Amino acid sequence: MEERIPNIVGDISNPYQQNYIDTCAIKSQQIILNEFGVPVTEDQCVQYSIEHGWYNNDGTGTNPYDVGNLLNDAGIPCTQTENANIYDLVNELQQGHKVIVGVDSGELWDNTIWDWLKDFFLGGTADHALIVAGIDMTDPDNPMVILTDPGTGQPAQPYPLDQFMDAWNDSQCFMVSTDIATPQAIESFEANGLTEGHLNTIAGVDYNTFNDFLNYSHQIDYPTQGEQLYTLFDTYPELNNIPFNDALVQMNMPPFDPTGSLVAVPNTDVFSQQMFPYNYVNVYDSGLLNTGVETDMSQQHSLEVLQGIYDDCMQHAQDCIDNGMPISAVMWQNQAHETQQSIDHLLHDI
Repeated sequence: MEERIPNIVGDISNPYQQNYIDTCAIKSQQIILNEFGVPVTEDQCVQYSIEHGWYNNDGTGTNPYDVGNLLNDAGIPCTQTENANIYDLVNELQQGHKVIVGVDSGELWDNTIWDWLKDFFLGGTADHALIVAGIDMTDPDNPMVILTDPGTGQPAQPYPLDQFMDAWNDSQCFMVSTDIATPQAIESFEANGLTEGHLNTIAGVDYNTFNDFLNYSHQIDYPTQGEQLYTLFDTYPELNNIPFNDALVQMNMPPFDPTGSLVAVPNTDVFSQQMFPYNYVNVYDSGLLNTGVETDMSQQHSLEVLQGIYDDCMQHAQDCIDNGMPISAVMWQNQAHETQQSIDHLLHDI
């Protein structure tokens, strides 16, 4: 994705800030890899992507259809979706999945009349990738989409839903979502007794009815009827849980055909898997993690690189402790311990 970065001074100490002008998609994947316990750096991901033909360091960045390859290669399966809608997005988030979307950065960062005119006369152009961290429905009349933006370095910046949708539409609502929940999400589900691996209610709508909304959104002409469906979703909790088809009748919308459902029901066996149901990648024997350094082992395992990994792991462990995530903290502490062993081994050989 060819992109432009806003007029801000990049902070290389900010773990959410991309280091290069065209690595938004790579940085988004790196942030997610770190959340899954894979302590790779942006430079390592850039080098690995160059070697596999997924990234051109000439300003054009990453082809949208190569977004997710870094995750898949690290054992974190993901799915690309074109022409998604807000229900698809919410469906992934409520299962604890991570989501990367393509957007028109100007409609988020500038949001000027020029951006509206550009779309009107020239058509929308997506030039940026970022992570959707969540959707805040505290005020149903003003829903906010929370974005982790590698372009600005903001970890949780809220945007009005309408503004986000305008920016997302310019990529034909393209998204890449992980097929599994993050360790933090699994911890939260388990702590709250959500043994089926999803929320019981979404914005006041029970889970099964939300699935009806989700599937119905793919049975209608969404560009013309989507706003009407959202109005129904917004007001549905006030209808005293009447049957979904009865609610559609009140909105003068076509009946729902459950046999035409397109979206699969989420995995309900999430806790029968391991706590971390992806392939944990060891920092020393993974091709993904070793790229960006020379073949020579003494250079590859330099004290500077190892010490940086150790410090990062310990910081992540402390952050997890501070945020009440003891299992994730232990995972990072174990990784730090393995790193320290490699440091000791290297010092012994010097």
